[in-house]
Amino acid sequence: MSNRWEIVGEERAYSRYLTVFDRKIRFSNRSQTDNITTRELNYDVVGHPRSEFKFAVVLPFHSARPGLEASVTLVHEYCQGPNTMGYSAPAGCYEPHKHANLEECARAELSEEAFLRGGEWIRLISPHHPGIPEVKWCANRFVPFLVIDPEEDPHPGERDPEEDIQIVKVTISELKNMLSGGTVDMMLPSITTCYMALDVLKERGLL
Repeated sequence: MSNRWEIVGEERAYSRYLTVFDRKIRFSNRSQTDNITTRELNYDVVGHPRSEFKFAVVLPFHSARPGLEASVTLVHEYCQGPNTMGYSAPAGCYEPHKHANLEECARAELSEEAFLRGGEWIRLISPHHPGIPEVKWCANRFVPFLVIDPEEDPHPGERDPEEDIQIVKVTISELKNMLSGGTVDMMLPSITTCYMALDVLKERGLL
């Protein structure tokens, strides 16, 4: 049996920082006997249309040095959904009037949230990839980046008023404990980015 779907209607139900769309989908199902049935269902779809439904996540990696383990920089910030403090890699929405592309967006977030700049930049998915879906009911997609050995930014970008952020540096072993379901909350796009970055770092012999 094959399934097909199409968007047959969509309206904005609510819009502030997030926009909620009421999306109507028509499903056409073809059975093994070639009978076709259709049905229509409404879904709530969330996203950031002003950001073209795109955001970037970047994991800053710091190579091991004599007396120092390899580490990464994370941010510990207030998360309004679960109403708690959680960990994430620096991340933020693409702003078409400010950013030429998603790497520029990621560089801006690295400066604003982690007070870092420069380093070797690696896009962790193909340049032709549209981005990884945030969650199934969200229209947003993100592009993950790894930056190796960034330096301190003496003039970091200004943070948004709603951001309550602390900068935290953790060793790779501590990061792996956090990812494997420890006692801390970490945002899903950051978990994905961390695992992808760790694979690249291992391939390069940096872990």
